[in-house]
Amino acid sequence: MRNSEIIQFTFSEAEKLKTHDLLSEITINPYQNYDAFMMAVADIVRNGEVPERFLVHCERKRKEDEYESPYTVFDNCPIDAELPWLGFVNPVEEKRRLKQTFVAEGMLGLSAILLNQSPIGYMNVNDGDVFQDIHPKQELQNSQSQKALNEIYFHKDLANHFVRPDWVNILGLRNNIENEIYTCFARNVDILSKLSDDTKSVLRENLFYTPFDDLSTHKSHVQLGEADIHPVLGGVTPTDIRYFENRTKGINETAEAAIAKLKQAIHDVKVPVFVSPGLFMGAANNDCLHNKEIRNISNQEALKSRWLMKTVNVRNLNEHAKHFVQGKKNIVAG
Repeated sequence: MRNSEIIQFTFSEAEKLKTHDLLSEITINPYQNYDAFMMAVADIVRNGEVPERFLVHCERKRKEDEYESPYTVFDNCPIDAELPWLGFVNPVEEKRRLKQTFVAEGMLGLSAILLNQSPIGYMNVNDGDVFQDIHPKQELQNSQSQKALNEIYFHKDLANHFVRPDWVNILGLRNNIENEIYTCFARNVDILSKLSDDTKSVLRENLFYTPFDDLSTHKSHVQLGEADIHPVLGGVTPTDIRYFENRTKGINETAEAAIAKLKQAIHDVKVPVFVSPGLFMGAANNDCLHNKEIRNISNQEALKSRWLMKTVNVRNLNEHAKHFVQGKKNIVAG
């Protein structure tokens, strides 16, 4: 699948440059003062400085049926003109220390505002940073997390967490074209069309167990306890798929057989996307699954410096307020 087949909006060079310059003028560090940073991004909208075509597109996108159209894909987005090279040992700490401009963060924040989404952070993920990095880290290279060096299996983000995001938005910063590394997506509507009524009936039962994700439990600030037994199908919506490939297990043979059929269906309908620098890929977290799929590596060293930035967003902060850190309006205590 060529990226051109899924792109819904492409910034012109003039629009990209204008938006880049506007975001470059924001000098507030979002890792030190997130609220003030987002207020500065919102000022760009309030002042009528966002390119009109982008405004119109986002307004139209907000009205789409997410079950049928769970993806939001922008290309040629502004990102930082100069990006630091992050090490393999402590990339998050180096990003905070070395990154001097915040255009990528601004682009993710701007998109959230225009799409009526609210970014959130988790205390157990990068100490609560809202802008997270999909970047390999030595200590977690073999994990199933955004710090993995190799493949990450199909999943819904934070599928077994008490605060599950409604959207996952990713922006490409550095991705070497010598390596065939794709972010694949599978729409729930396509997955379910491949499954029999009997299989879907089994998936709706409380017959499945998914351990908490690796990043939330690695050196946790907040202990999450034991994950619950849960249905795979149904949750936020009747068609929500609560699943992490190779981690979600059935508690009996019937449930395990249903999981095997679900896994096959996902791979039958997946759409691979190469997240190149400047490509924004948003996904409705309750209406599709995604993975990181490695098909060929020609430059092993470049694998360690692949860098995407992401936010996880919700519709309504008030719905999750009881889970937020005291004094914080969008940081989950967990």
